[in-house]
Amino acid sequence: MSTGILIYCFDTDKIPYHPTTNFCISQIKRYLNLPVTVITNKNTQKNIQGADSFVIIDNQLNNRRTYKGETVDWYNLERACAYDYSPYDVTILLDSDYFVYSQQLKQLADTSYDFLLHNKVYDLTGRNSFNYRTRSLIPLVWATVVIFKKNDRVKSIFSLIKHIQNNYQHYCTLYRIDFRNFRNDYAFAIAMNQLNVNNFIPVKMAMLPTDTDVVKIDSDSVVFKYQNKKSSITKQDVHVLNKEIPFNV
Repeated sequence: MSTGILIYCFDTDKIPYHPTTNFCISQIKRYLNLPVTVITNKNTQKNIQGADSFVIIDNQLNNRRTYKGETVDWYNLERACAYDYSPYDVTILLDSDYFVYSQQLKQLADTSYDFLLHNKVYDLTGRNSFNYRTRSLIPLVWATVVIFKKNDRVKSIFSLIKHIQNNYQHYCTLYRIDFRNFRNDYAFAIAMNQLNVNNFIPVKMAMLPTDTDVVKIDSDSVVFKYQNKKSSITKQDVHVLNKEIPFNV
């Protein structure tokens, strides 16, 4: 069985995502030694380094979000097609700003579970910034990391996610979701709820919020600062939401 990583990367006018993706790929190669396929467009592909293969598409452009007080483009409308795009039997689907510092994902992929993602996260600044429980009737899951295998059951999950995406405003009303701009996290949560899928990664995902400054990042650790307090993590996978990252490796 083939196992590999799938990453989406689309640069926007405001935010270049390819530097983040390049660092993400380098960390995967260092700690997991797995092939990487990047789903991207022609304009972004020329800036991506280290990928083993590409899926080139014309990505959808009609979604936006608020980032640091500004409304920016958010090209996140292709994730429901990850099952179709992936060339692997076992796929580890990652956000490009999720950085690998351990072999945890490879271990999780080598289990009998055919579909896994996080339903719990940990704010490394200690503020519990990601508690969204009061903002919908359904608990949030995180589509940042999704491990899945090619079979009929998983194919049906992704088919339902596509349907939910196409009818997202209806499901927002049904589940009283505050986030009316499309979020994959809620689309995955709704699909899992409706199909009674309850397989979750058994550890919390480490997160650094958008307002946390990354002071230094390299292949072994991340040094970050919030409210003049500096801290660091070493050998721990982490999702970094601030896009202004001083890469120096």
